[in-house]
Amino acid sequence: MKAALRRIGLHCVLAMGMVAMSTAALAAGEPILVGQSAVLTGPFTPNSLAFMEGQTLFLDQLNKAGGVGGRPVKMITYDDAYIPEKAAANAEKLLGTDRVVCLFGTMGTGIGAAMVPVAAKYDSFIFGGLTGAAVLRGPKVPIFHVRESYADEVSRVMNHLTTVGLTRIAIVSSDDAYGKGIEKDAVAALEKNKRPALLSLRFDPKEKDHPAIAQQVIASGAQAVYVIAAGTPAINIIRSLVAAPIHPQIYTNSVASSFLLYKELGDKSRGIVLSQVVPPFWKTRFPIVDEYQRARKAAGSEGEGSYLGLEGYITAKAFAESLQRVKGPITTESLRRSIENSPPMNLNGFTVAFRPDNRNGSSFGDITMLGSAGKFAQ
Repeated sequence: MKAALRRIGLHCVLAMGMVAMSTAALAAGEPILVGQSAVLTGPFTPNSLAFMEGQTLFLDQLNKAGGVGGRPVKMITYDDAYIPEKAAANAEKLLGTDRVVCLFGTMGTGIGAAMVPVAAKYDSFIFGGLTGAAVLRGPKVPIFHVRESYADEVSRVMNHLTTVGLTRIAIVSSDDAYGKGIEKDAVAALEKNKRPALLSLRFDPKEKDHPAIAQQVIASGAQAVYVIAAGTPAINIIRSLVAAPIHPQIYTNSVASSFLLYKELGDKSRGIVLSQVVPPFWKTRFPIVDEYQRARKAAGSEGEGSYLGLEGYITAKAFAESLQRVKGPITTESLRRSIENSPPMNLNGFTVAFRPDNRNGSSFGDITMLGSAGKFAQ
């Protein structure tokens, strides 16, 4: 775990309680403390670390340039192991003891749902994170989202299936808050297109192998299967599906860890279709992508980056822009007003906009397919 944290550039104070502070700050003023409950251990860890790599890349860059008004932004991070009760306890400590200005980057639906009541208790909020669940959206939910909703992702995929003429669709979802929430959206989208799901199955995200589920899907005669799972559980169910010589076309969404699919499945990942919520991380014709890749190069980062890394970078950039727009002292309330009442943010070509009655900041969406050698085709 320590090695993983070093890889994402977090200079940490490590203990069983898991406190991590992004340093390298040259700004000399009093730090602006921000709190994060992240998945540093457990099945969702790869997604969490990839997102954090992007956020840390931006925040380190920001702090080296002087921070916000001469104040460094410091992220205090505790591990929740993707356990809602731990996430709630982390939020309580961050807001009640550490006195952070707000929470940042919730990692998943169940985690977000556990943290929301704590944020509300302290009249605070969460900015960004890896969830598009409907239960965590709306003007009364204290989360500002920098990614489109899962419902929008599902709708895009189902419309694509209709366009390409696939009518026999199976749905396979993880048996948790995340899977159940999106399953409803998928079933509703198929019914709206007058193509009800051929079958809908759930699997235990804690189990590694799912041959029985895979066999049911294949035996059904489905032309395509929509997999609703995140991180390692997504890899496990897809591994069971692609083990068969012939299987339906596999579709999934943005948190299924596209960078892990090829790493874990090799060429068997070829042809998997994923929805995405940020531009292609390698296409530098997008100004925000060019900025991200230049920042990675300057930081000496390895590899090509990832969709989740770019999302973390964009989310941190949007948060920093909101901090910079605050008029007067930075407090929880002044930051909230800045987020809700400022003009749309142009983040080097990527638009994020909030209003008091709209906490969904982005509507960007895309569909990609994994090609050979882990490269993407569009």
